[in-house]
Amino acid sequence: MRYSKNLERATRRPASTETWTDEQFREARELDLSERTTSSRSVVIAALLSLALAGSLTTAKLVEIAERQPLGAWRDRQLTVAEGADRAANFLSLNRPYDFIQTIRGTGDSAGQIVDTIEAVVASTSTTLPSPSSTTAAAAGLDATTTTTTTVSPYPLRIATDTDPLRVLAAGDSQLEFLGQALSTEGGSRPLAIDNEFRISTGLARPDYFNWPAELLSIIEASDPEAVVLFMGANDHQDMADADGNRIVRDTPEWTAEWSHRLEVTFDLLEADNRHVFWVTQPPMRDSGLDEAMKVLNSLAAPLVESRKFVTSIDIWDMFGGDGGFSIRVDGPDGTSTRARVSDGVHLSRSASSWVADIVFDRLDEIWDLSS
Repeated sequence: MRYSKNLERATRRPASTETWTDEQFREARELDLSERTTSSRSVVIAALLSLALAGSLTTAKLVEIAERQPLGAWRDRQLTVAEGADRAANFLSLNRPYDFIQTIRGTGDSAGQIVDTIEAVVASTSTTLPSPSSTTAAAAGLDATTTTTTTVSPYPLRIATDTDPLRVLAAGDSQLEFLGQALSTEGGSRPLAIDNEFRISTGLARPDYFNWPAELLSIIEASDPEAVVLFMGANDHQDMADADGNRIVRDTPEWTAEWSHRLEVTFDLLEADNRHVFWVTQPPMRDSGLDEAMKVLNSLAAPLVESRKFVTSIDIWDMFGGDGGFSIRVDGPDGTSTRARVSDGVHLSRSASSWVADIVFDRLDEIWDLSS
């Protein structure tokens, strides 16, 4: 290859007729090819500036993260800072690209994110729903080690076909993700149309962050599901607030009565002649405090399920260790020891979720004719 012309151009200064010597050219080349070093301070400053820029472009997400934190002074401080940053970013139009993307995706405008109290949901429907005072006072004194499974007698509501499949809604927190996948892919030849709606960090405790009764009401009005599978509650062991914003401290009689009321409202919003609801109980948890809380939630839900013919409990407590406690591995339906939980000690594994899906399929088979 011939470099003479390129070399000639490189050895001449653009604005001068002065010619570089070979030594000058070599020095310039070595300078261009020499390793550059940057001080650690400059790297840290650049990283902080990058994080600040990224944060200013997504301040709405920072507000969302702060909102989902448990009620308390720490959450209030985080929310104050995040909202201040969001106002500043909005004033400077820094968050407009993120807001535009969210608008295109349609996030933030579902009923669960607009209606922020249970009372507003009750007021929006003509259905007769339970009031807080109707919640059983005995809820606070239930045996926290007892869960109940409702037995459903076979009574086919209709024959589902490939052209008119059974409409199934699966809704809940992050526990539902794997279960929803299993329901969607492992139904065999059953004519099912599955709609999965899972939202992480949600439940019944914080309608100000995400209001499941409002979301479910909106979904059933739009698509009229015939079977509804609910798997939520793992995030509910936290303080709640009543309609006036007053704190309801967890593990108190007021808290248990309020949570029971919210589950009652959720169930009764879903009641219809052509619909059946399946409530999946919580499994044992690795953290001892959370494990005790899940026992309480299961015991609070049990009588509410038992008193409603249109609700069936999918009780998975014993399947994943029961009172024997949390275990990463358990024996599956075929007797083989299988990893049933993920590393966080809360969620079910993909394999374990398939076991739960099989129970749901069996219950569907009992209530609808899915043989066509």
